[in-house]
Amino acid sequence: MGYARHPIGMTMQFPVPEQTKVNDPPLDSRAEWISPGYDDEVFAGGGHPMAPGSPQSRWLEDPPAADGRKVVISDTDHYAPGRGDALWAWKSFLRGHHPILMDFGIIGGVNPPDPSAGGPMSYAAYEPARWAMGDTRAFAERMNLIEMAPRADLSSTGYALANSGEEYLVLVPSRAAGPFTVLLEPDTYQVEWFSVEDCQTIPGAVTTVESSTSISFSPPSAASGPAVLYLKRLGR
Repeated sequence: MGYARHPIGMTMQFPVPEQTKVNDPPLDSRAEWISPGYDDEVFAGGGHPMAPGSPQSRWLEDPPAADGRKVVISDTDHYAPGRGDALWAWKSFLRGHHPILMDFGIIGGVNPPDPSAGGPMSYAAYEPARWAMGDTRAFAERMNLIEMAPRADLSSTGYALANSGEEYLVLVPSRAAGPFTVLLEPDTYQVEWFSVEDCQTIPGAVTTVESSTSISFSPPSAASGPAVLYLKRLGR
């Protein structure tokens, strides 16, 4: 009987001599998937990268785009323990990563005595991240994900997964900047909006593009807070 082949993975190591190079060994290894760690510049004086005074990790706030070298499992335990919200999950997904949460909220069980107590370790505090991970998975399952790639260059928001001319998934992290643009190939697209905070789907009008150009969009008023725009070529 032969053995089934499974992907080999490697996570970051800690502690390391140079924190900014913590991800070099897994990236340079023969591992097929990796789980990166805090590789940001550490605050003056050195010390633990998550110690008070250290900058928040880019992997939490503005993750780098996956370049295809490795499957990236983005684990908050490795760069932002105790953190993780809905935007973290969506940003990670739109940059081509697989977000997983170090969920301190379930340490006391899924039905703690006071689930609405607030604070960084309460069960309720992590609900937005839990829902967002499920929502990103739902989109991953309905899209032709194997053909899509992180394409920050296609949207003024900087967050887009796209198979240009076929499917586009764009994150709008903040409504404060007003309308945003998406560079589309000529065709007709079905438009759908998703409210990150409310987890609600809002149908949009069909959009026809005559030539390769940047089209302006504004999230509907029904989608309060961060939103996701999903475009799919009509008839597919």
